[in-house]
Amino acid sequence: MIRRLNLLFLVATFVVPLSAQVQFTGDASASALKSARTTSARVVDVGNPTFGWRFDLFLDGKVTDNVSVIVRTRTSDDELINFDCVALRITNLANLGFNFQMGKFDIPFGNLAERRYPSKNFLYGLPLIHEYRMSLPNQVPTRVEVLNNRGKGTGMRLLDLGINDLGAMVFGDAGKLHYAVAVANGTVSSTTTNHQNEDSDFNKILRLAYTPMTGLTVGASAAMSAYLGGDGRSLPRSQGRSHYQQMTGELDVEFNREKFMMNGEAVYSRWTVPFENQDTDLWALGYNAEAKYTWIPRFYTAVRVGGLVFSRLSLESASPRWDNNILEVEAGVGYYIDRNTLAKLVRRETRTLEVTGPRDNLTVLQLAVSF
Repeated sequence: MIRRLNLLFLVATFVVPLSAQVQFTGDASASALKSARTTSARVVDVGNPTFGWRFDLFLDGKVTDNVSVIVRTRTSDDELINFDCVALRITNLANLGFNFQMGKFDIPFGNLAERRYPSKNFLYGLPLIHEYRMSLPNQVPTRVEVLNNRGKGTGMRLLDLGINDLGAMVFGDAGKLHYAVAVANGTVSSTTTNHQNEDSDFNKILRLAYTPMTGLTVGASAAMSAYLGGDGRSLPRSQGRSHYQQMTGELDVEFNREKFMMNGEAVYSRWTVPFENQDTDLWALGYNAEAKYTWIPRFYTAVRVGGLVFSRLSLESASPRWDNNILEVEAGVGYYIDRNTLAKLVRRETRTLEVTGPRDNLTVLQLAVSF
């Protein structure tokens, strides 16, 4: 932790003297949480009542009119400092009208954007499709391993916590059309932890969004990459790791008019998996929709519905789903104590479909401040 603090200090020390146009902003939150005592992957602190906190610090340094440095750090109750973004951005590159960015940054997939931060989030945490760990790992598995890990939260996510990764991106606008093309080390389901590419393939990402009218944006994203990491397990056949690809497509919509805001997203992902007897394609479909209505200037109500649906995996004479279908509903109220301070009370209900057992839930009281 000390080393990471020193690194943050060095970044600030060297960026600040480059220009007087440096801006520090941030986001801080504290939460009281209580979830049901179940074995679900969505349970917080095994169901014990607990407190949590999170702190995000943003540094934007303008080097010249066209060059800037962007740093985003995040720490929480685990006291680890994470660098979600350390990137160099060039706008209007060579006067050609497009922009270029390289480093670690928010990969252009989906429309989560600033809703990942507590003060900009209607409710608590990220949508289910960003947080839930599926039973499929990014390693060479067996069929029995995948089926035994259903509901345990040990594998990849459908979208990995907002997808911050190392890469390069070209992006810009053409009238009402917004575009981004990027390559990165990891995949949208499993970003790299050691910041180095684990195979001979890059993740290729394309995003297009269109704003036909003020307050309405529709978008689509696609990504493709080899997803298997190098854990020492040998492949069962002669194909290399780059042969086993993850292909993901996404559609989203964002609507904002006066007191009403709405976001929706649907994601389909398919993995070619090297099982012991033959290569098999597994797929998952995830969806999320959330809305907020502001009744009076400081008070709003919000609701979020999300789910995951999984394909079936043959094992002997049975064909169960390779993970359990999930449905999650979240609702809450928010009150702005002042312009930058938000208090929220949220209730989340999670159902594991087709499986009998206790129902999962979470109640959260959160205070979030932006500065």
